[in-house]
Formats: sequence, C-alpha cells, structure tokens
Amino acid sequence: MSMFILILELAFAPALLALAFLLFNVVRGIFARVTKYAMLRKVNGPGNQSFVAGNLQDLYSHGGLAHLEALSQYGRVVKVHGLFGDTLLSISDPRSLTHVLINSAQNFQSIDTSGTLDMHKYFTGRGLLSTTGPEHRRQRKLLNPVFSHAHMRRVSPLMRDIARQLKELIVSEVEKGAGDSKPRVCELDCAEYLGRAALEYIAQVGFGHTFHAMEGGADKYVHAIKDLIPNQSALGAYIPIFVLSGASRLPPKMLRLLGNLASLFSSAIRHIMLNRDVMHDEMRAIWKARKAARVDGDQEELLGALLEANEEGQVSDEEMSDQASTLLLAGAETSSTALCRILHLLALHPDIQDRLRQEMVQARASVTDGSDQLDYDALMALPFLDAVCKETLRVFAPAPLRNRRCIKENTIPFSDGRSVRVPSGTEILVNVHGMNTDTELWGPDAKTWKPERWLKRDSQSADAPGVYANMLTFLAGPKSCIGMNFSILEIKIVISTLITSMAFKPPSSLEIQWRFGETITPGVKGEKSVEPKMPLRVELL
Repeated sequence: MSMFILILELAFAPALLALAFLLFNVVRGIFARVTKYAMLRKVNGPGNQSFVAGNLQDLYSHGGLAHLEALSQYGRVVKVHGLFGDTLLSISDPRSLTHVLINSAQNFQSIDTSGTLDMHKYFTGRGLLSTTGPEHRRQRKLLNPVFSHAHMRRVSPLMRDIARQLKELIVSEVEKGAGDSKPRVCELDCAEYLGRAALEYIAQVGFGHTFHAMEGGADKYVHAIKDLIPNQSALGAYIPIFVLSGASRLPPKMLRLLGNLASLFSSAIRHIMLNRDVMHDEMRAIWKARKAARVDGDQEELLGALLEANEEGQVSDEEMSDQASTLLLAGAETSSTALCRILHLLALHPDIQDRLRQEMVQARASVTDGSDQLDYDALMALPFLDAVCKETLRVFAPAPLRNRRCIKENTIPFSDGRSVRVPSGTEILVNVHGMNTDTELWGPDAKTWKPERWLKRDSQSADAPGVYANMLTFLAGPKSCIGMNFSILEIKIVISTLITSMAFKPPSSLEIQWRFGETITPGVKGEKSVEPKMPLRVELL
C-alpha cells in the first residue's frame, strides 16, 4: 500500500506544484490590486460593471470598438476596471505614450490583457512578441536588416509575383462563378483569398518556402492556423484567467501537463494543442530543409539571416523555429485584416476606388521598359495609393489596443501638465485607436475616413509618437512593429495589382460587420462563425 501511495505522490507531484504556483499568484494578485486601486483612485473612468470581468467584458467583445471610443469622454488617460477588481489605465495621450513607449520603455513590458500575447510563448515559443529587455534587443538587431527599405526593394519582384498569383486565382473564381453572363460578376469571400496571400508572402519572401496556400491542396500549416484562431476565440473569458493565475510563466513541460488535463474537458483546448504541435513540427521541418540546402548569399531572407546566426552560435535551432512562427502568425493576420479593410472601404466608396484605379493606369502607362509593372520606387511614390493606405491604417488600425505592464513604479506625465504615479504591476492599455482618431491631433473630422487629407502638405501627420506617419498603428519605440516596411509594401502591391483588373462592390444582401478582438476582423452580420469572412461582389474589368 505504501508503494502505491508513493507512486500516486510521484505521479501527481507536478500537478500539485503547478496548482500551488497558481494559488500563490492569485494571492499575490489580490494584494497588488489593493495597492493599484489606492494609487489610481483619482484618475477618471467608467464605473465597474462586474467584479469578475470589470470593463474588459465590453472592451473585448465583438462590439468593443464603441466602448473603446466611449472612454474618450473621461479624458486621454482613463482608469479601467479589469479582472477580479484589478485597475488598469487606458492611454491615448501623446505625451504619456511617448513616455511609456519610448522614453521609459524599459519600465513597460509588452503583455496582453486578453491573454493572447502571453500565450505566444506557448503557441510560438520565445519570439519577438514574447521576449523583453536584452533578449528582445538582440533578436531585433538580428532581424532588422531583413525588413529594411533596401531589402524590400530587392524582394519586390517576388512580392509582385505573389500578387499576380492572387489576381489569377480571383479571376479564375469569378469566371467560374459568373459563367457566360455579362458583366462577369461573382460574389466571393475576399477574406479567404487575402488570408492565403498573406501567408504566402511571409512563407515565400521570408522562408523561401511555399505553403501552397493559393492552391487547392494547402499545406497542413495553413489548416492549423485557420483552425487555431477560432478555437482560441472560443476560449473567451478563460484566457485572461490563464494569464492572471501566472500559468503562462510555468515551465513548458508543466504547462503541457496542465494543457493535457484541461483538454479532457475542453475541445477548444484540445484543438489548440493539436494545432500548436502541427505548427511547430511544420516549422522545424522547414528549418531543417533550409539548413540542409544552405547556400552562400541567402542571408537576406529571414530564414537565411537566422541560419547565419545559427552557424555563428547566436541563435539555437529552437529559437529559430520560435522566431519564424512568431513572425508568420503576427504578420499574416494583421496584413490580411488591413487588406480586407481597404477593399471593403473601396467597395463602399466607388469614387475613391475609381480615382485610385485611374492613378494606377496612368502610372503604368508611363513605364518605359516595355512592361506595365511599377518598380519599388515608382509604386511607393504614388500619392493617392499612399493616402488610401495611410488613412485606412490610421482610422481602422488592425490592432486598436496594445498593452504594456509597468514593471517599475514611475510617474507618467500628461500633455496638460498633470501626471500620475503608477505602481509596479499596472497594466496599460495603449489606446491606438484613441490617439489615431484624436480630434485635437487630427482635426474635427478625425474619425472620418478621408484619404485626401494626406495630399495636403500642411496636415500630413499629427504631432504624436509613432514610427509610421506619427500614428500608433505600428506603435513607437524599441518594440515598434519590425515588419512595418514589409506590411506596407505588401498592401500596396496587392491593392495596385487587383484594382486595375477588377472592381469591388458591396455584397448583394449580406452586411459586413467588423468584430473587435486582438485584431479587428470582418464577418457577416448574424452569423456566429468567428473565422474572418468578407463577401464582396467582384467584377472583372
């Protein structure tokens, strides 16, 4: 009997240690909440709607954008109630954000109140999204050359070729759907095709690999990503509890054990774990194949740069896989969301769509090398295309909220001269949408989508932090979006390629509804599916 008890103790010891760790974090969290509430009590903000979910239940709902905009009535620095009595700060004040993101960035770690980024250590390992401090700086220095303007110029022919594949795929689908009817018009789920293209851009340009996402027999990785996102959304309120308990900081083996136990009761967790394994296995297979086929001069690829660092002992095999998975997941979703938003806006504003198409036609007519393809410099110099991209990314940032956690007590200054003392552990909601649409910064029509505002020299940007046109869409400071140049080039190439061959119109009977989350994604009003979906009528020209 004693041997049996010993075996049971050994079997359950890891689980008991994990539970003790979680309990310790919960107790520590209670004491931290009392301190934060006392120090931030004088900051204005909405009332607490629920002790369990606070204001986050509204902010992270599908209709969360309206609740986010409502915070502006309390000012630019607003107190928000979090999980189980926690106190957060939502900030859209440019001076405050300069302090948080740039001047005192070392005191504010990247986190995510919804739990998604904390879980990146589980989904993708220790990539750029989940590392901080010296480790993050080392990783960023390694990858910066791959995302430079010079490198974007070199890879633009390949990126044009992927856009051509996307155009041919859509044309083929419209021709099949329209049959012999004139004009050739068919309603297609554009989110599906743009999502495939976004994956191929990162795979081909970054890894020298294809997931066959533009073909019928897509790679296992593509199916895993498509299945991961809706199952992650299905967990809903459980993800913040995962973060609050400190479970995301458990060692990988212990976290895996908890996941196995939880998967017995949740099909969503079971699917997430299966998809995570598929993604890791596929990425490691790509890494091994590229490592075996290593040739001199390919270091300009993302994987090539990592291979070179790996050979020099700077990056382990595991870290290489983590970085690749991180950039693929983060880049594909935000780029496809931005592309979807632009096509939807062009469908709703045919006059702007026609003007953009005319600019492209005129620019291509001026090409003198016998082709109708614009090179990198000519494409990036198109003023109205640039205006459409900037205005869309300003008013409709794919990720309207970003998050930081204060790790050292300090004072955050306000633009009006006031300040607030913030205790360690306070979570900061970086209100990207709030600053991007602030009427004091952008004028009384700040919330209106008006691309022509960027054509006026005296009002091209606001006096605010931001690595892209003084807006916060790609953030600012040492943890600004490393893939910004890649994303902007991808968006411009895809839009310029499609707009000259086809016209986009709203769907006949369905209504497109944008749903709030870590990224704002399109869906159909009345449908419960959490997968991105954006039906548009596409007419071949």
